Amino acid sequence: MRVSTRIAVNQITRWGATLARGVVALSMVPLLIRFLGKDGYGVVSVLIAVVAICAMADFGLRTALGRHLADELARGQHARFNELFSSAVYVALIAGSFAGLMWALLAPVLIGLFNLPASLAAEAQPVIRWYGAIAIPLSFLLTIYGAAIFASGRSDILDGVGAGTATVQAVGLVTMLGLFRGGLVAWALVSIGELSMHLLILRYLGRRLTPFGNTRLGLVRGDVIRSLFSSSVHPFMLQVMYAATIYADPLVLTTILGPSAVAIYRAGTALPMRIQPLFSLADQLQPFAVAYHVTDQRAKLQDVLIRGTRYTALLGILPCAILGVFSEPITRFWLSGALGSDYRTAGHVLVGWVIVELLTTAAGGAQWPIFLAVNKLRFLAWSQIPFAVLNLAVSIILVAWTSVGVLGVVIGTIVAALIRRPMLVSYAARACGLATRTYLVEAYARPAMVLVILGAVAVSWLRLGFAESVSGLVAGATMTTCAWFLSVWWLGLTANDRRDLQSMLAESPAALAVLGVRRSGLLRRGK
Repeated sequence: MRVSTRIAVNQITRWGATLARGVVALSMVPLLIRFLGKDGYGVVSVLIAVVAICAMADFGLRTALGRHLADELARGQHARFNELFSSAVYVALIAGSFAGLMWALLAPVLIGLFNLPASLAAEAQPVIRWYGAIAIPLSFLLTIYGAAIFASGRSDILDGVGAGTATVQAVGLVTMLGLFRGGLVAWALVSIGELSMHLLILRYLGRRLTPFGNTRLGLVRGDVIRSLFSSSVHPFMLQVMYAATIYADPLVLTTILGPSAVAIYRAGTALPMRIQPLFSLADQLQPFAVAYHVTDQRAKLQDVLIRGTRYTALLGILPCAILGVFSEPITRFWLSGALGSDYRTAGHVLVGWVIVELLTTAAGGAQWPIFLAVNKLRFLAWSQIPFAVLNLAVSIILVAWTSVGVLGVVIGTIVAALIRRPMLVSYAARACGLATRTYLVEAYARPAMVLVILGAVAVSWLRLGFAESVSGLVAGATMTTCAWFLSVWWLGLTANDRRDLQSMLAESPAALAVLGVRRSGLLRRGK
């Protein structure tokens, strides 16, 4: 299967998985607020963020492993692949268990940061302690087993499994919280069950996808572990800075304003966070970028950067334009019943995070796969530190000492992204041997024109008052989508892009059929 077709199949699967998870998220956010209350939902949101931050204690192992496994697969070095994977599994098991134990021991001290209301403290404190102690080591192992599938270029499997387990989790939460009124304890039990099921499925499918792969203690080697960690320093720094940029927001809010503020923030970020997989191509492009680099195919590496960035931006413009322009009616129809008048604040958060997604994921395009493939992470890591500090400082100042409130944490992220993105654009171009001007023109000029057109169409519909009903909102989103299709085809894509797309569409039915045969064979072998 051609690389472009493989990516297309992966992306189609991702769209289906994202749609499924989006429907689940749309349904579950107001339900969880009703079942748990604002404060309870805020506690859940902070706890998820804390587990994610603690999972960063793998010192960048997950990122380094994904890069190394893709490298060895490209070279056909299966024995080295097994040594890398086995070593990573046992390191993650030990590190995750230690991190979970430390959380269990320190949780009574750290619980004060949650700023729990008295009515919720007795129920929440034990849940916070034991949920974190179990979820942290599971999260460590989950990313390691996912790395083997990711390195094989099969992100469609990861997306499908993620959507499936999220759906099962949603059914479990509705049953336990809605029918049996289980509260935070039931939420924690169902969430732990989902993590465990997710891990077992990835382990099973990973062994089927790489039948040569073995995980044994005898394959663990000290030099392999040193090799992984020697290349994980900068990814680890980036992980920590990312956590300070994203996951610290709920901690800032709950410490200063209480968990109810986190509930509003979390509701506002639910949709922007869910749409990211619709247009992010970074993880799909990474294995191919690594293969082009190790085989010294610079022209193809440059093509990955330019076209990957252009396609990512074009894909990202549509959902960002719809959510950003129609944020007020969307949150009114969706959240007013659960949040009351606070739905307006959630709508402002939604707009802010749409801007963040445009500046980071959409505009970032294929830059991260290039940085990782050519091992140019040092500048990326060290330059991120002042921006993470700036983001955190702006967030704390705006939330604690101004009337901006919840929106303050989003403004800090936007300011840091506005300053940092031009630097990364120039650095990515130089890492591939491209002129910055060439990269800017070929990757960003066409998406910018499409963005202006979509913004004009959506804003006009909103200003005319046509989005005041659900049917009017759907019609506005449909019109914006039609404008996107036309403008992308005639303005967003080059003539070569259109020819490639036509060839890919002609090949896709056969490719999908082959994929279906392979999957059915995979399942038969597993019986």
